[in-house]
Amino acid sequence: VELVMVVDHAAFQNYRDLQRIRTRTLEIANQVDAFFQPLGVRVALLAVEVWSEGDRFEVGGSARAALERFLRWRQEELLPRLPHDNTQLLTGVRFDDVSVGMSAQASMCSPARSGGISMDHSVSVLVVASTVAHQLGHNLGMRHDSAGRFCDCSDLRQDRSCIMASPTGLTPGLSFSNCSQQDLERSLQRGQGWCLSNVPEPRHLAGSPRCGNHFVELDEGCDCGLSVECTDPCCNSSSCQLMPGAECATGDACCQDCQLRRAGHPCREPLGECDLPEFCDGVSPHCPPDAFLQDGQPCAGGRAVCFSGACATYEGQCQQLLGPGAGPVSSSCMASLNAKGDERGHCGQLPNGSYVACAQRDAGCGMLQCQRGSTRADRPEGSCQGTLLPGDEDVSDAAMVCLQHRCQDVSVLGDQQCRSKCHGHGVCNNHGHCHCERGWAPPTCESPGGSALPTALLLSALLGLALVLGLCCARRTGLHKRLCQLGKGTSCQYR
Repeated sequence: VELVMVVDHAAFQNYRDLQRIRTRTLEIANQVDAFFQPLGVRVALLAVEVWSEGDRFEVGGSARAALERFLRWRQEELLPRLPHDNTQLLTGVRFDDVSVGMSAQASMCSPARSGGISMDHSVSVLVVASTVAHQLGHNLGMRHDSAGRFCDCSDLRQDRSCIMASPTGLTPGLSFSNCSQQDLERSLQRGQGWCLSNVPEPRHLAGSPRCGNHFVELDEGCDCGLSVECTDPCCNSSSCQLMPGAECATGDACCQDCQLRRAGHPCREPLGECDLPEFCDGVSPHCPPDAFLQDGQPCAGGRAVCFSGACATYEGQCQQLLGPGAGPVSSSCMASLNAKGDERGHCGQLPNGSYVACAQRDAGCGMLQCQRGSTRADRPEGSCQGTLLPGDEDVSDAAMVCLQHRCQDVSVLGDQQCRSKCHGHGVCNNHGHCHCERGWAPPTCESPGGSALPTALLLSALLGLALVLGLCCARRTGLHKRLCQLGKGTSCQYR
């Protein structure tokens, strides 16, 4: 997870020292990374932004309203200048609803929803890091560890809960439960982590390079951890350099026995029907960035369309929020609830905190109205009531396929003519290129034979050939140039 941490003006005022607050935020991010490592997830901090002169938007009010303003600022202001996977805000403001944090559920990789807010509510780095990890867990699709789920973790003692436990007066947990791991795996299998597959550029990581932290940073060829924990025969743990004769390090998807795998070797299987497979390019030890079906392609038997690599059906989103058996209310009920324009049903929120009522045609693009499995069969005919997610008040709505709470034509999601360019032997990916079936050659999948690789690999090969020819030409003319390479109810409060 390529993370950006933002510190608001109130949190800065608590310390009044820019270097001190930066160091504290780095320590919080490092601890969040430590919490996630047992799940096979690394959290790489790209930047810390401190609002020492003043806030970029009004942070006060309810946690939900503050989250919406923060996510809007992130999408409009932060993402264009600093690409990343997720943003977490640390605030020194106390919210009206006494929450210590809130985040958007199952929203990782969404430009509009991938983020959360947490109060800097303790002098303890460990306590605040647990709160941030809780919000990031929601972004990754983790639900609360409710009593009926029989969740367990190594920290489950009398005075401590797990990280994703429902809000209680117990000390925040220091590890994720088995339930959190299952939720994470389910979310990734649905393709909701498509942006997490790329390896962060070493020059983009925040903090000073340090050999032994498992991140390959500037001037390092590998990093297998400290000498006492390193088991990689390809990497020298003392120098963080590759062993003599090694081309790559163990653990890289396109590396085997310290040598690069051949071009075309499958390195990532598709996760869900909206995802696509990836192949090694024979040059890099890393699998190429995740590619997925172009937005707007039908999925789930035509009941939904692909969006950002996931097939977001109403049923799937309700079950991700409330568990197996949950589902949406009827369309007429959803229209009735979302037309009210209040916290129980709306089509978005204005900067002043007021809610926008849904127009009839946009009702299905408003607040997700779900009902638990146990209530679906027992509900009297004609009744209309959505579930307000009791115990999940630090969770906002999951991202939906609808754009900006409006029911729009599918053509706004992408070039719907792209598929015809693949001549029936491939599909369009999120880059607008043909992802050819095996036995058909890119870039248009028109001719049989050739490579079974996607267009991206062909372009890489052509680029390599162009560079070689360019270099030969430069040498012949005597122009020696150097070529550069270019992650209502009880409020969320801890004591």
